[in-house]
Amino acid sequence: MFKKTKVRQILELLHKDLSAREISKTLKVSRNSVAFVKESYDKCDKDWDEICLMNDDEIYHLFYPHTFRPRNRFAPVDYSYVHSELKKVGVTEMLLWEEYCEKCNTQGVSHCCYATFANGYKRFIADKNYTSHIEHKPGVTLEVDWSGPTMSYMDPDKQEQQTAYLFVAAFPYSQYTYVEAAASMNQSDWLSCNVHMLEFFGGTPVRIVCDNLKTGVIKHPKHGEVVLNDSYLSFAEHYQVAIMPAQVKKPKQKASVEGAVGKIARKIIGMLRNETFHSIEGLNSAIRKVLDRLNDKPFQKRNGSRKTIYELEEKPYLRTLPMLPFEICEWSYNHKVGPNSHIWFHKGQYSVPSSYINKYVDVQYNSSLVCIYASHQLVAEHKRIPTGIRNAKRTEMSHLPYPIYTPDTMESTLNKAEAIGNSTRTVIGRLYDNAKVKEQALVDARTVLDIAGVYGKDILETACSLALKGFHLITYNTLMPYVKRAAKNRKNDLTKKNVKDHKQGIVRGADYYREDGKNLWIQRSRNNYQY
Repeated sequence: MFKKTKVRQILELLHKDLSAREISKTLKVSRNSVAFVKESYDKCDKDWDEICLMNDDEIYHLFYPHTFRPRNRFAPVDYSYVHSELKKVGVTEMLLWEEYCEKCNTQGVSHCCYATFANGYKRFIADKNYTSHIEHKPGVTLEVDWSGPTMSYMDPDKQEQQTAYLFVAAFPYSQYTYVEAAASMNQSDWLSCNVHMLEFFGGTPVRIVCDNLKTGVIKHPKHGEVVLNDSYLSFAEHYQVAIMPAQVKKPKQKASVEGAVGKIARKIIGMLRNETFHSIEGLNSAIRKVLDRLNDKPFQKRNGSRKTIYELEEKPYLRTLPMLPFEICEWSYNHKVGPNSHIWFHKGQYSVPSSYINKYVDVQYNSSLVCIYASHQLVAEHKRIPTGIRNAKRTEMSHLPYPIYTPDTMESTLNKAEAIGNSTRTVIGRLYDNAKVKEQALVDARTVLDIAGVYGKDILETACSLALKGFHLITYNTLMPYVKRAAKNRKNDLTKKNVKDHKQGIVRGADYYREDGKNLWIQRSRNNYQY
């Protein structure tokens, strides 16, 4: 950087009537510089009072304006274009510098070197990458994410090397970290890792900050409402915790877990690189031992360790876990209710209230239960049909508009006969006892019991008791005369009872129907209605 002439000091001494030689000697500047400042001051349109109010840079710019003009030794670089292009995949600073050089050669102008190009871009983005320090409160935020680096284990069944994905969670305040290996990154493994994470920490925070992964977030627009999937939303409601996904392409909003991915996860992978694991459980057991060691390791620039700060300062602010852990469920959508008031699900049928026939319902299920929802309302709940059983049914009788038809059996007909009476039970029992093939007597027993549907149970019981006095084995044809006799007697009894009950009623006699009697009644009616 060049040395600036002391313009203000020269002007002050000139204002005190010192000579150029004395000023040069006092300020240790050349007499030519003093002469130049004096000449410029004489030509300047500003007086001394105005110049005194200006700062040193403004005064220097007033007397030496040519020093502030840019020196165009090479073609300028459009760093705003460079900044936007670097966001694209595969674009580097070297590639953009080469394109800039080709453009300069085409236009016949000189270009800058790569070092100047790169330093200029650093100065351009200096004010765009400002990062402020965030003060985190204990027990408020928990950040979760999948780690980029993975591990592996040997599957004993397939005898193949399987990839294990690392789930990482960290508290920003204490940096206390949790790591778990999962066989996949699907919905069930994601929820399982979240449940184990809260059990490891022994409490729930106010909010969980996650990435915009499809197993947790359906939609996260730049402007609008964040939509979580049903399973992750149920998890949040069970533990009373807020799910707040970080904005798209904003990793600094979950900087703690990003740092844990780089530090803890890589250290665990490095420390276990020479070991072979034959199950995901064995891998997680080894991860837990190394993780405890890293959490207990003292900080370099902070008192204590991750675990001590968490136990003493952060854990007291966490809320207690529910009595029962979250049961991981999955969803299956748009199942049509069939005419039999059942839906097909995983090669089995489950009943739904008959009012939902021909409508579509959603299914929430786990290893033991199947819950059926219509318009977000629970309408049915069944035990899940065991795996491997096909075409089985789970039916609740209250869901059906009519009782299920069940064919008659020897036991059911005997029970029906016993409900009617002892005589009927005896008749049906003898039919079965005298049959060579029990099922063959089922038709005869059914025809006898059908009499109760036509004549009534009392008539059938009376007829059976009468028939048993004369016959040992009674069939339908043997029983019908007794049935008709009992029905006739019942009818006669009812007729006599009706006549007796109406004995005091108003009955028109024979005189009413004679001609003179009829005229007499008409005359009496006229007399009654005269005014």
